[in-house]
Amino acid sequence: MPVRFLDVVSEPTPELPPRHDVPAGGRSGYVLLGDRQVHYLEWGHARLPAVVGLHGGGQTAYMFEQLGAALAGRFHVLAWDIADHGDSDPFSDGPGVDAALDRHALAADAGPLCAEFGITRAVFVGGSMGGVVSVTVAAVQPDLVGGVVLIDVGHRLEMAGVRRIAAFLSEHESFADLDEAAAAIAVYLPGRAVTQGRLTRNLRQRDDGRWVWKHGLGRRMRARGDVEVDEAAAVVAGLDDDLRGLHRPALVLRGAASDVLSEAGADELLELLPDARYARISGAGHLAAGDNPESFVGLVARFLDEIGWAEAGSNTV
Repeated sequence: MPVRFLDVVSEPTPELPPRHDVPAGGRSGYVLLGDRQVHYLEWGHARLPAVVGLHGGGQTAYMFEQLGAALAGRFHVLAWDIADHGDSDPFSDGPGVDAALDRHALAADAGPLCAEFGITRAVFVGGSMGGVVSVTVAAVQPDLVGGVVLIDVGHRLEMAGVRRIAAFLSEHESFADLDEAAAAIAVYLPGRAVTQGRLTRNLRQRDDGRWVWKHGLGRRMRARGDVEVDEAAAVVAGLDDDLRGLHRPALVLRGAASDVLSEAGADELLELLPDARYARISGAGHLAAGDNPESFVGLVARFLDEIGWAEAGSNTV
């Protein structure tokens, strides 16, 4: 019997197993990378030119739901939950075990995961930490990368914005219910609509009934104390050299109200990149793809058209 992927999943009933959270227009599943389970989202099919989405720290692959649905007719879009985020396992060995976010460890996953889905070359779209990882992939596996979109990130980060993110991620050990979680998010993102259905993509319920984030960043920060500035510096150490060596088309997107990537930081970033374009996303802060998804999707689609990725990015030899 052929496999049939459904875009819309019915509400669970007592006779059926729990419904999986399938993204709009796409698919959701799991693969094994060594002994680690990795959760992924996918749109389009493997014969189309590839676009890979890498989310930021504290987020999940669902940040690319609108982009994947919009590009599915022309591109094969793949996004996965990075280690210790979403529904992916944490690292079990290597440098990623001790570091909250190790860009080289995270980048090392890209090659085998892309190979699993038949991707030999892709445009990488990276949000925040995902942008750092995308540049790292281009440095260590240049043949895998045909272009890069950097969403509100660069080699120079504004520490006030980094501290605000760290404070939010580490402030709550758990929440009594989803309403309490929604209230906390509303304070952190005052312009963002929050629904309980979306919250379960970022929170899971413990056996005691309380809800915890689907990432280990807050737990690590609380255990190690106020070290987020040093960790942020370690994450981007050497990134300027990798940016200089990125001889691929690049699009830099900055949330117009971002407190993490400043206008001056974006200017410095553009000077480093050999082949860069730049756009501000209005009505958006650091989480620009979610703050203004329409502009984000439109800008990425325009970039893919500009570099001719529908033709140049074909994986068919």
